[in-house]
Amino acid sequence: MNTQKIKTLTEWGAAILLIVWIYFQSPYFNYYHLSPLEAHQQSERTFYYGPSEVVEEVEIGDARIYLGTYKNWFSANMVLKHKGIFWAPGSGVGGHEINKSKDLSYSWSGSSIDKDTMLMRFYGIVTNPEIVDVELDLVEATLNSDSYQKDQINTLSFHLKNHRMFLFHWNMQENNYRQVAIRGLDENGEVVYEEEWP
Repeated sequence: MNTQKIKTLTEWGAAILLIVWIYFQSPYFNYYHLSPLEAHQQSERTFYYGPSEVVEEVEIGDARIYLGTYKNWFSANMVLKHKGIFWAPGSGVGGHEINKSKDLSYSWSGSSIDKDTMLMRFYGIVTNPEIVDVELDLVEATLNSDSYQKDQINTLSFHLKNHRMFLFHWNMQENNYRQVAIRGLDENGEVVYEEEWP
């Protein structure tokens, strides 16, 4: 092999190595993933939380919400689709401590997904084994909390699965709701736990 061919092969080899190195250093490789679960796992590593035990994956358009538990904590971590094929960390990765002195523990958050979607999430975990259903009462945020009527309440229901976590979600751009009450019901539909907010 002559010297010119060796030089050409060396240059092409160096160029390929440089391209591979740039690819692995790029934010698309480090931040974006082809799998939503990988994006979820990366967001937990970045936040130094977990790894959580994923109990359910909820698909909402171009978003995935991972309900999970880690030690004495619960979380509802969201990841978002980008460019049609990539997944990247969203929000909600930090956990919330399970309050064992209460029948259920909960939290809520909102995330802007695009110009038409502000995804609100109300989620939690139930520790009282008598509770089989969770209900969340919502009213339009423009209503005064002391003056709304019963027919203005929108009630969302969630039947608990074995993992005992629940998730309510809505688009704040379409329904400007705020929470006014949460209830835990037993298998006979009797209220076991209730909490109201002003």
